[in-house]
Amino acid sequence: MSILKYQEFMKGKNIFTKVEIEILKKLIADKLNATPDKQKGSRRKIRNIGFYYSDFDTSKKGYTVADFENLIRSGRIKIIGDVNKLSPATPALERIDEKSEIVPIATHTILVSCDLNTMLDSLETYSFNPLQDSESKIANSSGNYVLCLRANSFLPSVSIKPTMTKFQCLEVIYTGIASGSLRTRDYRQHFKGNNAGRSTLRKSLGVLFGYQQIPRDKEPTTGKTKFRDEDEEMLTVWMCNNLIMYFLPTSNFESTEKILINHFNPPLNLKDNHNLINIDFRKLLSQLRKERKPIL
Repeated sequence: MSILKYQEFMKGKNIFTKVEIEILKKLIADKLNATPDKQKGSRRKIRNIGFYYSDFDTSKKGYTVADFENLIRSGRIKIIGDVNKLSPATPALERIDEKSEIVPIATHTILVSCDLNTMLDSLETYSFNPLQDSESKIANSSGNYVLCLRANSFLPSVSIKPTMTKFQCLEVIYTGIASGSLRTRDYRQHFKGNNAGRSTLRKSLGVLFGYQQIPRDKEPTTGKTKFRDEDEEMLTVWMCNNLIMYFLPTSNFESTEKILINHFNPPLNLKDNHNLINIDFRKLLSQLRKERKPIL
């Protein structure tokens, strides 16, 4: 039976990239080790990638990583090495370069439904810890990201304390988009950039710390500002020590961003955030961002 004919009877798919195979193995192992109330979430993540064990075995006896590997060895599951060369029968994936070691995501679960639960489930899968992860873990494609405070970490204290929503038991402070590369935007401009003039997030955190803004460019009349080098360095250290990032590779980043802002109401998001909760904090933050050192 041809692959195309075979897939007519499947809920999911039987062709996966190398990276997807490794993700599925981890999720299957996590499902087996999870408590019953957590197993449902693991199954949902597995199906979001496109794997349904019932496509291959209808006994409903459950399955293990070894069972999954047997499907690969038998040829019932196919592995492709280049995500840019997909079978016509395979649901659309983000077209990204395999050399960049990206974890791809099935975009049909995001683009078609724009479902909040699907987005949150996918975000759980893709995380970046700046203290231990290589930047190559971050997708080199467009997408969305959510930044959270680590456990026992806090935003700089100002006169108004914001109310924060939690994700993965961590408080969300900001969500943003990368129209080009998540890796460039998130790591190289936010965590490593050392130039608040090119990072809205860094600018907001810096003014909360009370850092003095100075002209960013040699031509000061542009109005663009950053912080002094020593302040930028301290800000980088603080961000790496206190923040965890979750990201979602997708080309549907603009509509996804509005949904995430509406759900999380991150206190550092000023644009498109119309939630009455934290409105006074956002006004204060906006005012702090407008202040800058006089040009000498």
